Amino acid sequence: MIANLEFDNFTAFEKLDLSLSPRINVIIGSNGTGKTHLLKAIYALGLIVDGKYPERSETGFAATTSGKFLRIFSTEGDRVGMLASKSARAPANLRLVHSDDSSIKVTFNGRSQYLEFASRNAASKPVYIPTKEVLSLVRGIRHSDHDRATVEMIFDDSYLNLAELLVQPVFDEKRSDSREDPRLSNVIRKLVDLVGGRYCLQNDGGFNFEPGRYEEVEKPKTDPSRSDSQTARAYQDSKLTRFRSEDDQAFPTAMTAEGYRKIGVLHRLLSNGSINPGETGVLLWDEPEANLNPRLMKELVQVLLELSRNGQQIILATHDYVLLKWLDLLMDKTGKEDHVRFHVLQRNDGDKAISIYSTDEYEQLVTTGISKTFGELYEAEIERSLKGIEL
Repeated sequence: MIANLEFDNFTAFEKLDLSLSPRINVIIGSNGTGKTHLLKAIYALGLIVDGKYPERSETGFAATTSGKFLRIFSTEGDRVGMLASKSARAPANLRLVHSDDSSIKVTFNGRSQYLEFASRNAASKPVYIPTKEVLSLVRGIRHSDHDRATVEMIFDDSYLNLAELLVQPVFDEKRSDSREDPRLSNVIRKLVDLVGGRYCLQNDGGFNFEPGRYEEVEKPKTDPSRSDSQTARAYQDSKLTRFRSEDDQAFPTAMTAEGYRKIGVLHRLLSNGSINPGETGVLLWDEPEANLNPRLMKELVQVLLELSRNGQQIILATHDYVLLKWLDLLMDKTGKEDHVRFHVLQRNDGDKAISIYSTDEYEQLVTTGISKTFGELYEAEIERSLKGIEL
């Protein structure tokens, strides 16, 4: 778990000290306040692992890791100094502290070519889901005939890394010997029910949408994982969850709604273990509401809450009032011990610096641009209604 995040003189952030919830964190802010930079910085720091590459010197490690750090931000230059605050005289510092007090810290200045490491303890690798859906892009990103340099000019490494995770086989594909995680059975079923099917990897490296649903079937009596020793476990241990196709014809991914594809991404990451609550690192999701039908938002929030209850730390960035409100309405602070922390990024009127405040109370978000906009819409609707009455 990530407990704290500290920035000095990094991109738009002169100073940032962020205490994170072990469950769900929501980054809120207008365009240009650094929401995506914040998520990408957490992701890039989380990918830095302990130890050196066996064949590389300390300088070689710094060069390789700095290159990967830059690839997350898709900068056109080859110096990490490009990410330092332009007006700052002091060096840039980024520090990520985990709940066990281990940390990752890097420093650099405007002239630096490579990151300097103050500490780099090992951590569970994070998963980053960018704003744009990726399922329809996987074949093009990974195609052997496509020039890698050109692909990297179009997509930053958050897309390329996610593409590699998505092609891993899910628990009920023939190529996989992994077993379904019983904690996630309901979540996986809900995601498939939301879109009416699942996305399956094809031999050409792309995905097709297969209509259908999950159902429980009997395990073979010879299955070593089946146990009848306890009544409470007998039902769970004697059942398998398997996908049943409801149509002979699958559809190309591009023929399905983009919002459905985003649900499909989460389904595959959960089904193949790329997201495994309590084992894998933080889930970072940039604008999960983008191109998603508002009708699906309630169910998506329920899924995110269920993941957090199973030990998955989540950090979202959003502009969406509906997503925020469903989090407020659906979280159960007493029965389920749900916890959502809201972090609001704002640009100061005077010096244009980015400031942040955090709160665990939804009611304290009334000053955000999102709330103000919906308040103005509501007031405009009332005003129009009153004019109609006067006529």
